[in-house]
Amino acid sequence: MSNEIFQSQSLNDWLFYLEQQHPTEIELGLSRIQSVADKAKLNHLNAGKTVLVAGTNGKGTTIRFIELALIELGYSVGVFSSPHLFTYNERVRVNGELLADSDHISAFDFVEQHKGNTSLTYFEFSTLAAFKLFQQHKLDFVLVEVGLGGRLDSTNILQQDISVITSIGLDHVDWLGNTLEKIAFEKAGIFKANNTAIIGEQNPPLTIEQQAANLKVKTALWSGRDFTFSSALECPKTWQFKSGQAVFEQLNSNFVPRQNIATAIQTLIELNIKLTEGLLNKVIKNFSLPGRMQILCSKPLQMVDVAHNPHAIAYLSDTLASNDAFKHINGIHAVVAMMKDKDIKETLAIMVKSVSHWHIGELEANPRAAKAESIKAVLEDLGAKNVSVYSSVESAWAQAQEEQQEEELLLGFGSFYTVCDILKNNNKEKRSL
Repeated sequence: MSNEIFQSQSLNDWLFYLEQQHPTEIELGLSRIQSVADKAKLNHLNAGKTVLVAGTNGKGTTIRFIELALIELGYSVGVFSSPHLFTYNERVRVNGELLADSDHISAFDFVEQHKGNTSLTYFEFSTLAAFKLFQQHKLDFVLVEVGLGGRLDSTNILQQDISVITSIGLDHVDWLGNTLEKIAFEKAGIFKANNTAIIGEQNPPLTIEQQAANLKVKTALWSGRDFTFSSALECPKTWQFKSGQAVFEQLNSNFVPRQNIATAIQTLIELNIKLTEGLLNKVIKNFSLPGRMQILCSKPLQMVDVAHNPHAIAYLSDTLASNDAFKHINGIHAVVAMMKDKDIKETLAIMVKSVSHWHIGELEANPRAAKAESIKAVLEDLGAKNVSVYSSVESAWAQAQEEQQEEELLLGFGSFYTVCDILKNNNKEKRSL
């Protein structure tokens, strides 16, 4: 296709084109994207400092906290994250705002003109387009979320200033390995020589330390050793963070894991950002990220969360059991749909004793999705009661809303696709607690 034809296409046309350009959706490796980045001169982002964030869970919330703090202080900030919930534009933020379709189209066209005969995956193409957008804005900081793993993920062509690992759990085992040690090795593959690594995982496998040594990291900072967080003794609802001379003793709580906030704070410190307790509490109070412990309605209480693996579900379960926002709850209606490549049984087993009614929806248009009847069979094998199957997540959510009583929680989880379908069709007014 000619340059003129490409430029005449809509963003949706471009995205369809990207989906057709590579024989597989995922193909790990850096050779293809590196060759195009070299041609297009996209190896450097014209930013003051760059942070690359990997981890099984917590990448999005950690990046969002850093982003909000930097914006509050007046810095210019770019973010590249995935996947998106509603529109592709969500994957790139500049100063907290989404860019116009025309910006993405122009960036896609730029990559197309430089890739030659190189076949790029959808994610590789979009990564390079995001880098082009960041170059154009000449930002103070760029925060980049790893797509899958780390060592062979396309974002790892960056020469970032700081590498962050948020957590390590079993997920994407077909690609990353079936042990925590193998997965940690892949995640820690983002480390760069003579730069700083921040490890938020509190029980890090030894392979992270081995990678830090192999890749000649200048400074490695570990949660629990170099920076700590704990409940404040005088007020259990608040908590404290300590790192060298930086001490914040009265930090407020929200639904974001303290581990993620602590990792974000340590990253801000390494970026030489001057922090105050007041600033951090303001960010904590105003923090929001669609799909992450997102309250849709307070009376009756309705919430969605993109948790989709045992590690994330364990945190969700702990939050439901310990957070005062849920102390009045007497029964949970769960709306669930999951991908068939996830550990469905181990994930759902964590919630079986807490959920009183299960509503399983089909994700018919998604070839990766597990069939609702298959999920039902897993739940019944785990001893779950009151399990119903629906033709769609939308119908499952609607019926659960009808059945929900005032003192019950309606909870949607299982994948980004599940939450997206719920948010698209939710007819309740969003309220905060």
